Amino acid sequence: MTKTKLAKAVTMVLAGAALSAGASTAFASNTMYNTFTTAVSTATDGWTHTNGTTNSGALQPWLGTTGLYSDVRPFNYVGSSHLNWAAELSSAGDSAEISAADSLARYGASAEIDTGGGAWRDNSATPTGWKHQTDIGLVKSDVTQQVHINLTTLGNLTPSTFSTFGVTVFDGMDTNTGAYSHHGAWNNPVAGKPYTASNPFGTAGLTNIGYSDHVTGATDFTFTAQAGHVYSIYLGGVDFSKWNTGVDNYKLKLTTSPVPVPGAVWLFGSALAGFVGLRRRKMAA
Repeated sequence: MTKTKLAKAVTMVLAGAALSAGASTAFASNTMYNTFTTAVSTATDGWTHTNGTTNSGALQPWLGTTGLYSDVRPFNYVGSSHLNWAAELSSAGDSAEISAADSLARYGASAEIDTGGGAWRDNSATPTGWKHQTDIGLVKSDVTQQVHINLTTLGNLTPSTFSTFGVTVFDGMDTNTGAYSHHGAWNNPVAGKPYTASNPFGTAGLTNIGYSDHVTGATDFTFTAQAGHVYSIYLGGVDFSKWNTGVDNYKLKLTTSPVPVPGAVWLFGSALAGFVGLRRRKMAA
């Protein structure tokens, strides 16, 4: 009896995985945008408070957190570092787009979604990432699933732009509410700031879970989002001159897929089902 129940349980798991892989779900994602803007290529956008120098003072309004122009932070963010956008994936198979066009379509206001050609890593003698033009976003999935990140530049800000992005994903959000400076470097192993660091901007509350220095519209970076977790996405251009050159608008696509079922589970399920079938035939005989 115990083996029969176990076989049924395994069969249900496998059937559920297959159904999830083939199911189509209505997209119900939500995207949120910081309303801070600047036309200066050497400035940092995404300040969460009105005093951009120290990220202090009154809160910057956001689009999409609880309505139009809300003072509520995405996912109750309290960090001191700048923050540009956020997205929540509500169900299995959900997807989302982060872009000025999406902001305009959803809220009637165009958010500033841009980054520099060398923000994640420049092409200097000692390749380095720079805080100034690095964009930071938050992603939350209400169900456990794989999240795929694709990025493309739009080529509408500068005549000479970049095409490849660097992306680092952290489990958690910045929780350091102390002093914050957007000046300085990150992603510089020579200076003791490796790509795998969990405090890239001297911030707290982050755990580095992976990165890629070659994300494009065709090449994605994939990570497994656990249900209810908030993930921080740090991104910028790769190997294109300095952090403040090639500054361009970009479009980020979030797509999802089921977490692959380990091959051992399928083999175990098949073997167990065969064992149960053989036992039933013996009992019938």
